[in-house]
Amino acid sequence: MRTNDLADMLREVPGTEVTAGPGLVTVHVPAIGDTVQIAFRNVLDADWVHVPTGEPAVQVDIKVRRESLPLIVTVDDVVFTPAYAHDVVHPEDELLVPAMPSLVAYSEMHRDVRALGAAFDAPNFVLEPDMLAATLTAHRCFLAGALRMGLWPVRVAAWWEYTSARTAERITMTRFQDDPRWDQLMAGVQDARQHQFEQGNVSAT
Repeated sequence: MRTNDLADMLREVPGTEVTAGPGLVTVHVPAIGDTVQIAFRNVLDADWVHVPTGEPAVQVDIKVRRESLPLIVTVDDVVFTPAYAHDVVHPEDELLVPAMPSLVAYSEMHRDVRALGAAFDAPNFVLEPDMLAATLTAHRCFLAGALRMGLWPVRVAAWWEYTSARTAERITMTRFQDDPRWDQLMAGVQDARQHQFEQGNVSAT
């Protein structure tokens, strides 16, 4: 399989916008508002797969370190493996995370992270501090999993950062390992907020 072969296969998934360049296939999925960049050198295999909706879907097996991880592109979503907690949490801290799914859909990640942030603003919201910290850690693993597969979930990360900041005085969060990609994503969140602020000021004038 060559880069163009992979691009042609992905183009057959309705709802996707696919471009190909030297060693890189880019898949934009408007339904989730994000784009996945697939470095062809890391592609181990690709094939059609069955999904519950019955719609066309392509699974691309991506080499990450010594593992083969699935990236599934559907008509309106992208499915991937969350990062392992031990790859995200500082090695000296205790791993306190709920049961993690083996696969998570981008739309599901966005829904769950946003729902937690929105729920936190409700006057009757109650969640045990340990469970809240564990849930935030799990969501961080979702985001890290998306990043390593070539996605750039700025809107989801903005909700995570919002909830993390709001809960800072209530819970003791685990420390996370240094991750340059995460730092870049957080910078992207700040840039997006600044842009939104400037656009709001322009609209008000």
